[in-house]
Amino acid sequence: MPFIQLRDIPVNYQIYNAESTSETIVFIHGLGLNQEVWEPILPYFYAHYRVVAFDFRGHGRTGRGDAALSWELFTEDLRLLLLQLELGPVHVLGHGFGATLAVKFSILHAELVKSLLLLSTPAFLPRKTIESAVHIRKRLTSKGAMLSLAESMVSGIFKLSPDNGLYGKIISAYISVAPDTYFDTLELYMKSPVNMDFGQLAHPTLTLVGSEDSLSLTSNALSSQLLMHSSLIVVPGATNTLFIDQPQFTFERVREFIADPSQVVTDYASFECHVAKYVMQYFNDAFEQLLNKKAVQA
Repeated sequence: MPFIQLRDIPVNYQIYNAESTSETIVFIHGLGLNQEVWEPILPYFYAHYRVVAFDFRGHGRTGRGDAALSWELFTEDLRLLLLQLELGPVHVLGHGFGATLAVKFSILHAELVKSLLLLSTPAFLPRKTIESAVHIRKRLTSKGAMLSLAESMVSGIFKLSPDNGLYGKIISAYISVAPDTYFDTLELYMKSPVNMDFGQLAHPTLTLVGSEDSLSLTSNALSSQLLMHSSLIVVPGATNTLFIDQPQFTFERVREFIADPSQVVTDYASFECHVAKYVMQYFNDAFEQLLNKKAVQA
């Protein structure tokens, strides 16, 4: 895979169907991952589009650099990548952290974006939820290695079995990320809450969430801004990595949206059916915490 120098770091990237005059989609992977995670879905896309995939700063084979990590740093990396490759405006497809980065990039550099395609978006994340996630994940890396965290994420969040061809690759992706880089990036969610960003969306936006992804379903349901400013589709039989679980379904919904965003609307009946139990559990847990706090204070 080729590299391109962006300021202080070499960035590992790949362009598929490079000579095509069709529309361009830029893929941004999630936190702890790298561009190899897109393998199951890429063939569907590069048969119809020009596709750019890359490892963002500190991940995969892309350098970390010495600068303090920030949303501004990540968005500027993406801007420079598009400019040096002479691309734009493009459709931006992101997963997890990559979806958040896509949203922030579209707000800062609207002229470089055609549409947003958001997979498993962390839409509404209360500060205590982030703090809890950071605490739990730091315990898994207490010995300075990412292996335990990687295994926990792959089996618990992504629900991949060891016989899945991507299991080992995702484990390797996590291991290649320095723990400090991982947590500095994760903690950006505490420094700059993302929910209000959705109110600034100016591009057609499609949100896809897996029917078995309790965290993303709840997060999306609690974000009225996201629901008001995007079309949301629940991907059946899919977890957080819906592009691995249901690559063809995911591709088909994205292709329909790119062709005519006005024809893709939120299926609220399906969304409510899948999300109800998770939202009720969320509020039940929050209520119990409040009662316990009151009992202690009494």
